[in-house]
Amino acid sequence: MTEYDDLIKQAEEHNKKMHRTKDINVADCLTYQDRDAIAQIIDKRVAKEYGTMYPFHWQFSCEGHFIC
Repeated sequence: MTEYDDLIKQAEEHNKKMHRTKDINVADCLTYQDRDAIAQIIDKRVAKEYGTMYPFHWQFSCEGHFIC
């Protein structure tokens, strides 16, 4: 068993003890329209707070899990 496999097994055992499922990428549930709306909100708020003198680049990630 590799070190990676051992870490995955430890994570799975921890999740079982915590009664939770594997993490899922919540962003996969968003439509293009959802993502565009979120991007517009972020861009507007960053511009308002910090100005638009320089280009602003960002990325979005969102994870979740079920409690069973």
